[in-house]
Amino acid sequence: MRNVLVAALAVPVIAIVVARSVGQRPAARRLSVMVAVLAIGAIGAFASANPEPATGALPSRVEPLDPTAFTTEIQTSESPSAPVSISFPEAMNAASVEQMLRITPSTNVEVSWDATTTSATVTPLAAWQPGTYYTVTVLAGALDASGRPIERRIRAAFLTRPPITATVTAADLAGDEAKIATAFRVALSGPIDESTLDVTISPAVEGAILPDPESTALAPVYDFEPTEPLAPDTEYTVRLAQTVRDLDAAEVVATPLTIRTAAAPSLVRFRPRHGFTDVAWSQDLSVRFTEPMDHASTEAAWSATQGTTALTGAFSWAESDTVLVFDPASNLGYAQKVTLKVDVGAISQAGLPIQGASSITFTTASKPVPRAPSSSGGGGGGSIGGSTWAAVESYYLGLMNCTRTGGWVTSGGDCSSPGGRDVAALWQDPGITASVARPYAMKLAVNNLCTHFSGGNPGDRLRAAGYTSYTWAENLGCRSGDPYSAVLGTHLFYQSEVSYSGGHYVNLMNAKYDRVGLGVWASGGRVRLVVDFYHP
Repeated sequence: MRNVLVAALAVPVIAIVVARSVGQRPAARRLSVMVAVLAIGAIGAFASANPEPATGALPSRVEPLDPTAFTTEIQTSESPSAPVSISFPEAMNAASVEQMLRITPSTNVEVSWDATTTSATVTPLAAWQPGTYYTVTVLAGALDASGRPIERRIRAAFLTRPPITATVTAADLAGDEAKIATAFRVALSGPIDESTLDVTISPAVEGAILPDPESTALAPVYDFEPTEPLAPDTEYTVRLAQTVRDLDAAEVVATPLTIRTAAAPSLVRFRPRHGFTDVAWSQDLSVRFTEPMDHASTEAAWSATQGTTALTGAFSWAESDTVLVFDPASNLGYAQKVTLKVDVGAISQAGLPIQGASSITFTTASKPVPRAPSSSGGGGGGSIGGSTWAAVESYYLGLMNCTRTGGWVTSGGDCSSPGGRDVAALWQDPGITASVARPYAMKLAVNNLCTHFSGGNPGDRLRAAGYTSYTWAENLGCRSGDPYSAVLGTHLFYQSEVSYSGGHYVNLMNAKYDRVGLGVWASGGRVRLVVDFYHP
């Protein structure tokens, strides 16, 4: 009865609410009164009734699913094409779960269920991004099959494997530039779908993509081989096409290559220069190019002729293969006209022929008039700069020129059989003596040193004094006792190197040098001799 009463009492409340909603109009007010009367009558009728006792069961309460039944799963190195499965402890309402499903980062997916609706499979419509952390979340409130809600969210998290990467390089280089016949190499960190492989090049280049001999299944390598040589001195940009995919249909990551092809080589200059008339007959000959050159073709295109006679000699290369040096097998002679030429057969290391043939002509110097020695060759008296040991320097100059011109210095300091060798005697250069050789001899003697490299090399010391030629050499003597005896002993040692072409003897006899700086210094019983050979 109480329940019924409660139900009845509910009527006036509903009526009042309705009345309030429509009581703004007169007709509505009349309706509310009628509803109230009816309601009161209904109360009286129910109060006077004597119904049968009623029985019933309380409705069941909807409890949330146990949150401990759900855990977050984290997986790593997943394939970009792999589906993700989410398991539930109870059969689920599929539509409710799919409505509460969230993917981060946002990705288009499709969801499928097993027959029991306890396992959902989430599959990307394309592919997950490689090297990306994803979360698949079912929000709280999703319902199971009986209508019970999930009290808290459940989540699956996974990290996809790193992306397949591609490195694009030029296969054939000349220094930092590409050769015009180069292929472009694509090296991959993992297998790809070959049907998607493509390369784009700007400016456009026709060609074919072929597997490289170094290619393997796990680290494939491909070469794009142009149909025609590339244009010289042109910047190319090579990219892997954006459509390239790995075996999981994921995008391959690649950085474009931008590289310039080598320019056609041209000749910068010959040395000696065209028209020179005082070239030393011992001079090395050279030619400089704008590009690194192929040795064989360039040496074949080179010629040096003296009159109508082709000169023979040895080739060497310098400055990253941009300078060819020719050392004639014999001296050029005095007052001789020599022609140097590089023909069109010379090819750069990038495979480009030289732009045109070039030639020059020079004349060697006339035979020099012998110079008078700066002081007597014997022993006393001043000379260059008035050094205490200047006379010893002059004495040693005489010893050197004896051997150099074909004589032989005896153990007593005499010159036996002077002359006979067709080479000019060395002369003592005042500047090299005063600014280079003597100061260094003093440094060595005072500090008890015997080295070419205290504070730099001989070339450094010469350049600091304004002598910038690369044609130089240096001999040192480190002895003790009487300065004259010391330099004589040093010279006899140099002279003895003739049997095995020792370095000191070779410097002494080398016709490339026409002057020397001489420095002798004694300190604490130590005697140091410095001989700087030079040709401008």
